[in-house]
Amino acid sequence: MRIATWNVNSAKQRMPRLLPWLDERRPDVVCLQETKLADAAFAALLGQELAARGYEAAAHGEPQWNGVAILSRVGLDDVVAGLDGGPGFPHP
Repeated sequence: MRIATWNVNSAKQRMPRLLPWLDERRPDVVCLQETKLADAAFAALLGQELAARGYEAAAHGEPQWNGVAILSRVGLDDVVAGLDGGPGFPHP
């Protein structure tokens, strides 16, 4: 299994590099940090492209700062955004 992590510092800005990188490296699981996209915006921007490559995605973020996403070609079950009582964003 190939697992990768990448601090993209804006998924929107890295999209031209992210998609070819996924095609070339074909990791099974990818953890992205600093996506800087709200959940719906992440899905709108990358959802179809990721699905076409066989990835399921779970994202949790704000439009201007922070944000994380997990991309998986082996599936995602029982996704829970945020941790009860932990630091993080004000909404799941």
